[in-house]
Amino acid sequence: MSEYQYYEFVAIDRPLTRDEMAELRCCSSRATITATSFVNEYNWGGLKADPAHWMRRYFDAFVYTANWCSCRLTLRLPHDAFNKAEVKRFATESALTIDDSDTHWIIDWSLDDSQDYDRFGMETGQGWMGSLAPLRDELLRGDRRPLYLGWLAGVSAGEVDDNAFEPELPPGMSQLSACTASLGGISGHRSRPGNRSGCR
Repeated sequence: MSEYQYYEFVAIDRPLTRDEMAELRCCSSRATITATSFVNEYNWGGLKADPAHWMRRYFDAFVYTANWCSCRLTLRLPHDAFNKAEVKRFATESALTIDDSDTHWIIDWSLDDSQDYDRFGMETGQGWMGSLAPLRDELLRGDRRPLYLGWLAGVSAGEVDDNAFEPELPPGMSQLSACTASLGGISGHRSRPGNRSGCR
């Protein structure tokens, strides 16, 4: 099976400058680059840059998938969107990581070696951004369900100690929005929220 990787970055709060677009072009001659996005697919090799660095410097949303069953969603939100103590309660070892930059939270949902091989082995990543980017607006409006789903994925992966503090269950977990439901599929969580024993 040939290798496949898909990278898509989107700038939401401000467009890229011409100099910034030129900096990105130096990392890829084939990517589609606009004032608000960077998109590229790789069938060999990969991105010659650190996505975490690009999120700190240029972009507000990032989706990634590879055909070895790995996928990621990263969102950048201003510090005033969350209280530090609150947001850190949801962090796990790798399923949901939260980086504190000078001005933003960088929140990353990650799934590797999924049992859903047939699905993630065939996904191209195209269309994921449209489905998942609205989560940023939900988080900015105070919705904590995406964070809770990430934490549950960490529980499922054995990244959360049985005696660890469980974040408060956000309202509306029984009726997820379309984008939050999409995140649940990518994070690998299908079980009933609020019940650790039901996590896959």
